[in-house]
Amino acid sequence: MSGVSAWVLSIVGIIVLSIVVDLILPKSSTADFIKNIFAYVIIIVIISPIFSFLSNKSFNFEDLFSKNEIILQEDFLSTVNKQLVNSLKSKIEVDTQNNGLLGVEVGLTADIFEKKLKITKVSVDLKKMVIQDNFEHINIKTSIIQSIQKYVEIEKEFIVFYE
Repeated sequence: MSGVSAWVLSIVGIIVLSIVVDLILPKSSTADFIKNIFAYVIIIVIISPIFSFLSNKSFNFEDLFSKNEIILQEDFLSTVNKQLVNSLKSKIEVDTQNNGLLGVEVGLTADIFEKKLKITKVSVDLKKMVIQDNFEHINIKTSIIQSIQKYVEIEKEFIVFYE
């Protein structure tokens, strides 16, 4: 049993005991005296961790936690990574539009359950792409690869174009 749960359990036990004694004892000055004693005991039990904290000179903050491991919640992690993937996808598509390539659709493949998001494949759909007039003489694939590599650390061989 951890220290905090033992402390809470002792507080609850003292309170329950004082209620039982209050119900059993008849109304008299002795009952009031015993109630006051229980009140002081409850206060002492509540503030006892402070005394042990102050008397412990070599206090280590990590001792408050019984486990040193971090448990990742997969639902939260996947939600955050999905948002990151969608954000990266939008940034790449906006960057390609700024380079004169309209209608480029980008798809990112990644394991969204990993702590550190790593994009493993980028799919680029060029079927609906339109080149703006003032950007006619650019190398389309090179421009798109540069836009992708601005936001994603990935090698060129993992970028697939669909025409």
